[in-house]
Amino acid sequence: MLIRGSIISFLILTAAAGAHAVTDEDRFYDLERQSLEDLLNVKTSVASRVPVELRKTPGIVTVITGEDIRLSGARDIVDILRLIPDFEFVADVQGNIGIGVRGNSAIEGKVRVLWDGQTYNEVLYGTVQFDRFPVDQIERIEIVKGPGSVIYGGLGELAIINVITRSPGYINGNRMYAGYGRMKEAGGRQFGGYQFGRVRGDTSFSALAHVSRAQRSDRTYRDFSGNSYGMDDDSDLESKNLNLFLEKKGLSVRFIADDYSLLERDHFGTVLSTGAARIKFPVYSVEVKDSFRPSEALRLEPGFSFRHSKPWNEDDEHFPYDKTVREYTGHFTAFYEPAAAASFLGGLEFKRDEIAVGGGTSADASYGGGRTGADYETLSVFAQASLDLPLLTATAGGRLDSHSHTGTDFSPRLALTRRMDAFHFKAIYSGGFRAPTAENIRLTPSIKPEHTTALELEAGYKLNGSVFISANAFDITIDDTILYYSGPVENYANSERTGTRGGGLNLRFNRNGNNLELGYSAYSASKNRVAYTTPPGAASAILGLPRHKAVVTSRWALSEKLTLAPSLIYLSRRYGYYAAGAVKAYNETLQANVYLHMRDAFTPGLDLGLGVYDAFGAGYSYIQSYDGGHAPLPAGSREIMLKAAYAF
Repeated sequence: MLIRGSIISFLILTAAAGAHAVTDEDRFYDLERQSLEDLLNVKTSVASRVPVELRKTPGIVTVITGEDIRLSGARDIVDILRLIPDFEFVADVQGNIGIGVRGNSAIEGKVRVLWDGQTYNEVLYGTVQFDRFPVDQIERIEIVKGPGSVIYGGLGELAIINVITRSPGYINGNRMYAGYGRMKEAGGRQFGGYQFGRVRGDTSFSALAHVSRAQRSDRTYRDFSGNSYGMDDDSDLESKNLNLFLEKKGLSVRFIADDYSLLERDHFGTVLSTGAARIKFPVYSVEVKDSFRPSEALRLEPGFSFRHSKPWNEDDEHFPYDKTVREYTGHFTAFYEPAAAASFLGGLEFKRDEIAVGGGTSADASYGGGRTGADYETLSVFAQASLDLPLLTATAGGRLDSHSHTGTDFSPRLALTRRMDAFHFKAIYSGGFRAPTAENIRLTPSIKPEHTTALELEAGYKLNGSVFISANAFDITIDDTILYYSGPVENYANSERTGTRGGGLNLRFNRNGNNLELGYSAYSASKNRVAYTTPPGAASAILGLPRHKAVVTSRWALSEKLTLAPSLIYLSRRYGYYAAGAVKAYNETLQANVYLHMRDAFTPGLDLGLGVYDAFGAGYSYIQSYDGGHAPLPAGSREIMLKAAYAF
């Protein structure tokens, strides 16, 4: 009744909204309501560092626009990424979740996440805290669903997620927003933010500020010993974010202060009897870079960045952990385009990581031999060439990474792409690697990088001006797999080969502002030889990740101002531990979200939204993708959320 009453009230308010003159906001929205052809021709540089049309870029790439995000009503980046059939999320430890890609667990250091060019994988373990990102700041997300090490190095083994926030010209003024959500048994999330952007001649400036508080869940977590706790008020997710950007004539400076923390009682699997622990992940980063042209064909891009962080910071009796990381990165890239049919790039990157251990850190997490820290250096050299040949476009490249502790790794890529009017085809061979992180090395000094070899195929056809269909296939092999082993003492080791093969289908309909997209992905892990990740009796599956996933997203213009966006996510059975040493199949799930968005409500520039999330009450939980002793971590129950944004 609450849901029905809220929707009826919202529709009454919508009907009362009056017409107004065309505004800059109108023109902005009209610009984003592009045709299917416009969307397919969008250019992206995430896979190649050079802007290339989506159907010709040397990678299996998905681009999510700001309009997609805004009109979907996504609460966080997890909501956005779960709409990608190739991705699904799994449980980690200490209240955190991680990502899986095409059936492969990628919690630590296998997917590189960039936020305005800043790497958000923390240095100690390589994890990413996906709950920290403010989605209302996002202008665009570019995703490479395959190895990206040839461009991005040792954290790009399985995928790249590149998030670009609102530029000064995109904001073009002021914008304020806020939201409030309520789950079935408790408060959901509350957030608010302010954005300012201005372009004056050759100078651009923006300031983005965000603050939020949410609950991971209002349900109950039960460990393998039968202990439990109610997650309401013990699973807080808190974030404060400030993002400042200034650019003049190609020279830019960006500063990000990001203070994220969470409360949890599930810790490493066993419920903490004395109360919740707060885990903190503060990050402060600054980047200075320049872009200039000595000639029309040559562009040079030098840059330097610094990041200060304290990942997994915990100050209590459970697992005191205080490590400070300082990262220094310098890079230089040259782009050379002697003709429209040819482009070349090459460059250098040098990175230094310094880890200092605080005095309160548990002895189990400290360095031996009286050491109070460690430092590592990585020197990288990379090059790429792209040529438009009579029958196809060929892109070939390679990257050499030399790490001061683990040695040298080479990542190659060869991509052949072809577009013929409505049809396109891609064949990609690439190599990637997952570099051991600082804590991997501390725990196992002899650890080696793991290496991935991937073959990817994609074909697509535009049936008419409104319908596009595509299919893809992949074969991924991971050797020297870096595997975590739990027990009295945590440990990492290089294990046997793993990997998946499979494919997917995508159907997109776009006409007059109405959109419908059907996506499907499936994998088989029959080549996996890592016993710890293979469910008994289900050799084709990987722990925690469904073998089949289907997603339906849609957006329907009910009126000039009102848009309805329902979505469905189907997951086949997932396998996971339900007791120490015992695995079972968890039921398939179907989750439904629906979001109603009204533009220029009552006054120009005011947007209102009403969303219902997990409308069916699917009872979804994140399942651990390795034998870490952690029971499934409950997600939130059905949530109703109101959002408002005002641009002026």
